[in-house]
Amino acid sequence: MKKVEKVTQFLGRLLDRITRLTWLLTGALIVLMAFVVGYGVFTRYVLRNPDPYTYEITCILMLACVVFGLAHTQRLGRHIRIDLLDRYLPEAVRGILLNIVTPIVGLVFCVVLTWKSWEDAWFALQHWQVTRGTVTIPTFPMKMTVPIGAGLLCLVLIAQILRYLISLRGKGTTVKK
Repeated sequence: MKKVEKVTQFLGRLLDRITRLTWLLTGALIVLMAFVVGYGVFTRYVLRNPDPYTYEITCILMLACVVFGLAHTQRLGRHIRIDLLDRYLPEAVRGILLNIVTPIVGLVFCVVLTWKSWEDAWFALQHWQVTRGTVTIPTFPMKMTVPIGAGLLCLVLIAQILRYLISLRGKGTTVKK
């Protein structure tokens, strides 16, 4: 079982690095979005010549920020959680609910999201879809961010479930003296 734990730890560290990288990418995209919005405000109110592309670029960057930031936020456990009933449940039930049941529900949602968004992104690539706004931008790269981010979130949820199960196994085998 030591080998399984080593492989699990290695994959956990690899997943941690990948999600941390996507989180840093999200931060960089937020900074870029701030510059784009600032540029749009400057051209609209100072130069009296609004830039028609700032809104579309901001929407594209916002989509990427959301989907790339989800996995590492889940990995850190810093997401918003409603814990109205948590305090009334025993510790064991709360652990199973938060580390098994909830990730399984999220995993089902993310698997379907990954699958359907991949189909849509692939269709956009095959038919070379473009935006209908003021500028024609290919939609494939934007649509591809959703299955990448959701797929990464699937991996994080699976890792969370496995980590909790391994920790339970470790608690069950310890002998108190």
